[in-house]
Amino acid sequence: MTRSLRPPFALLALLAFLALRLQAQEDPHLRDVVRLAREGLSDSARTVVRRMLTDWQATDPRYAEALYTMAVVAATAQEKRLHLQRVGVEYSQSAWADDARLELAQLDYAERNFPGAVAHVARLLGDYPLSPLRAPAALWGSRAAIETRELPLACQWATLGIGAASGDVELRNQLAFQRQRCEGMLQVESPSVSPPATPTDRRPAEPGGPRWFVQVAAVRTRDQATDLVRRLERARVPATVVSEGGFQKVRAGPYPSRDQAQAALSGLRREVGGRPFVVRAP
Repeated sequence: MTRSLRPPFALLALLAFLALRLQAQEDPHLRDVVRLAREGLSDSARTVVRRMLTDWQATDPRYAEALYTMAVVAATAQEKRLHLQRVGVEYSQSAWADDARLELAQLDYAERNFPGAVAHVARLLGDYPLSPLRAPAALWGSRAAIETRELPLACQWATLGIGAASGDVELRNQLAFQRQRCEGMLQVESPSVSPPATPTDRRPAEPGGPRWFVQVAAVRTRDQATDLVRRLERARVPATVVSEGGFQKVRAGPYPSRDQAQAALSGLRREVGGRPFVVRAP
């Protein structure tokens, strides 16, 4: 059952996100829709965007944006969720799919569906390695992973978010606090286990730690491998190189589970091409 109460910080985050969408909408008519909603004319905003969805074909490049806008100005959380799910599933290759995944994660977190929030963040980080929303997604995912007691994953995502936050000092500070929090909890629960290494750390995983990787290529020379690693790291994807059988095997990861590694395949395929596949470190 959907809960009607939300933590105040979650509600404030969603309202702030609505304010940001005025600048983010690309179609001028849809910017007007968001402006109407901000000015308190939500019914009028919904009427306008419904007309657009009726008039436009589902194959129109603007259709996914209109669906997302309908979610932004929706009257209820249930309506918002339905439109966001359509964007994330039916238009997963659109520029709005990562936005939809982030908002779905926020909705699930606000309704205390923490496993759902973790799943949406995993999809966003795995499928959209170049998304500018990786840092805020990592923050929400880390919070949700703490609630589900997936502490290594919470620490990993907080660290990833710090690397992706760029010049957003406030967001970096929130992520740093989140990492400190989950590392402290991890030490309390498992005093003998060190906190997870940062994604760019080349040391082997600790015993019992994440050992799932996605192998993106096996090349002959170290220079070829280095070029691939740099390409992945520019996309904020941790990578390592394993010399084996005369090849330099470039692997993204580690990921905390096979499912997480599997979820990253499509995004890595778009980033480097080829036929990446999941492997487990020996």
